[in-house]
Amino acid sequence: MKKLDVSICKQLKEEGKTYKEIGDYFKVSKQAVFDLLDKAGVKSSKGKYSQYYDEWEKLYKEGHSINVIAGKYNCSKNAVHKHLTKKIVIERGQLMKKRGTQKPASEVISTP
Repeated sequence: MKKLDVSICKQLKEEGKTYKEIGDYFKVSKQAVFDLLDKAGVKSSKGKYSQYYDEWEKLYKEGHSINVIAGKYNCSKNAVHKHLTKKIVIERGQLMKKRGTQKPASEVISTP
């Protein structure tokens, strides 16, 4: 069994490996790897899709739906939604109205 080593963990993390992948390599939990690197002062990465965040924001502001963005980047709708809600206010009604996808409000029929 390989001993959990800080320098190897750092190197693997810099290569883009996840905590789980590093943990699997050493046959330990991902939490053990995170704790070791955290104590060593290694900052965690932004996230799996962080390289796309700016593009997601741009597409969303242009009026593309979360479903469309997720499909384009082959990721879950939840991943896109989670990022967008942290970075920008999702104004569902206004964006739907702008795109023309909002259902018209029911007309109120008044009787004299």
